[in-house]
Amino acid sequence: MKRLSAILIFLLGFTCAAFPQVVEKSKVPPKDYSARIWLVSHIAPGYGQVVNKDYWKIPVFYGGMGSMLYLGINANQNYQHRLRVYNMASDLSPDKEYLKQRVVEQRNTRNLYYAAAGAFYLASVVDAVYCYNDKKHSPAAATIFSTLVPGLGQVYNKKYWKVPIIYGGLSTFYFIANWNNRGYTRFKTALKYKIDDDPNTVDEFNGERTADELRYYMNAYRRNRDMSILGLSAVYILNILDANVDAHLYDWNVDDDLGIRVEPTVVNAEAAMNGSSAPVFGLSCKFTF
Repeated sequence: MKRLSAILIFLLGFTCAAFPQVVEKSKVPPKDYSARIWLVSHIAPGYGQVVNKDYWKIPVFYGGMGSMLYLGINANQNYQHRLRVYNMASDLSPDKEYLKQRVVEQRNTRNLYYAAAGAFYLASVVDAVYCYNDKKHSPAAATIFSTLVPGLGQVYNKKYWKVPIIYGGLSTFYFIANWNNRGYTRFKTALKYKIDDDPNTVDEFNGERTADELRYYMNAYRRNRDMSILGLSAVYILNILDANVDAHLYDWNVDDDLGIRVEPTVVNAEAAMNGSSAPVFGLSCKFTF
């Protein structure tokens, strides 16, 4: 009995040594924390770099954001000063147009600095998610990229040809919305002058259009503008969904061996040869993978 027990223990040990995969615990794939890194990096920029152990990037992003914000605040102070000078100038002053140009230039400079600060902020989030998924293709990362920057998820999925389509749709709907908004503003201003009935103010149509006509065109332009904004939003949402779907299908097998073959066949061929039943003709589908 002791010998039998020793033999069983020896065989069990040999089996475990020869086939370790039988007793080894199944490896559970690591969880994807891309969404968590994306969310926390919005609240605390640099969190993703800490998780990825890219500590040297933190002063780069914070230095870029801080310097651009500092320049933007200074530019905004200069903008406010130039705006006050412009508002105090008389309408008959020959420098009125020059002062207006200075205000516009300073405003654009301020907006450029603020946009650069936002770019550093978004870059820190994108870098955190991308470096976290450096060695694997993550649908969450693709979705986040296209949410932050339309088309970036398609670049991540290596579907570069979709980027001009996305930006073509976005720019088209933006142009239509902007054009209709300008028309809406024109007719809204003209209708206001018409209702006020101030003899000192005349609309751009020189009072030739009635209030009903002005209201009709104003509503038409507003309706078209709102529809264009909906189209713009739809393209943006489709861009996100497309990036997510492509990322899920990124590792899908698309080998040349995949295929389907349809050919005629005879059903119950053996029975027909024995004379027990009549042959039945049909189609057979063969999948190769």
